[in-house]
Amino acid sequence: MKFQSDVVNVTYCSSDLFSEVCAVSIVSLFENNKHLKTINVFVIDDNITETNKKRLLDMAMQYKRNVTFLPLPNPAEFYDDDRFTIKSLGHTYARMILGDIIPPEVERIISLDSDTMVLGKVDELWNTDMKNHPIAGVDDCMGQVALVKTQHLKADSIHCNAGMYLIDLSTWRKEGWTEQFHQYIKNLFDKGIALGGYEEEVITKVVGERMMVLPPKFNLMTLEQVFTYKELLKFREPIHYYTEEEIAEAKANTVITHTTNFFYVRKRIYEEGSDHPMRPQYEKYRALTPWKNEPAMTATPTFKQKMQKYVWHMMPKSLAIVIGNYVRNEVRPRLEKKRDDE
Repeated sequence: MKFQSDVVNVTYCSSDLFSEVCAVSIVSLFENNKHLKTINVFVIDDNITETNKKRLLDMAMQYKRNVTFLPLPNPAEFYDDDRFTIKSLGHTYARMILGDIIPPEVERIISLDSDTMVLGKVDELWNTDMKNHPIAGVDDCMGQVALVKTQHLKADSIHCNAGMYLIDLSTWRKEGWTEQFHQYIKNLFDKGIALGGYEEEVITKVVGERMMVLPPKFNLMTLEQVFTYKELLKFREPIHYYTEEEIAEAKANTVITHTTNFFYVRKRIYEEGSDHPMRPQYEKYRALTPWKNEPAMTATPTFKQKMQKYVWHMMPKSLAIVIGNYVRNEVRPRLEKKRDDE
């Protein structure tokens, strides 16, 4: 499957629980890219039921598009190492082995999180000249302290969010990136260090400066939708980031939005009564899926979680940003260190 400008390949990692959310993303992709000759969707299947697989296949058939399910490999068997588990690598670890599990004839692919929505045409993204970069992504404003304390990276490192990657699979396979990622993880585990950011950490660290940074309109996240530009910088304190004009342009012309969880949003976008700013768009695309007549997904937060959300919104936003910055930079790294020591 040689690279063609109007034949787009997209991959998702999804469990059965998130099959509805994944369906919303897929249908948004189909709806806003009807002009494309072909869209091939590869779903890395983390125990999706046959019922929900059929729903996704039927939905794709309506749009005359292709959906293929690829079983998520058992990480211990794939790496031949019992330390490599879903718990230690994360449920979306398949992003680190895409060169091996995506059919070998596929030369380029867009990797998306299930909780994304495609709000525009993907032609510009798909036809990006990658200039021998194996992977391209969008800077997620990680912040200099978090990069050092939780990601094992330098304060000025490039850090692209794993919710959207444009991947040159030909370069990946030729240069053996799967094995490079494997060796990085193995070295950490040999030292008794856990992954702080799962595949994001691994891909960011190993690919390094060969990561191509794309405009933020290709992965606009909840953070940028809830906070103003100045609030965002105060909260994260990045060394490098997009300009205020670039973020404004991304908000005005979003191609892909990533509805990430965020402390200043009470309910995730797929929950009934969600206060996420993109909830209306989610409802619009959900109405086009086989899940349209089912009750909205619900979560069962603990009392502690409910109180945390209440407290965050009870205080002035400016104070929440200051405290949120402290929790992110000082408290969370200590909790992760405790987890490593256990």
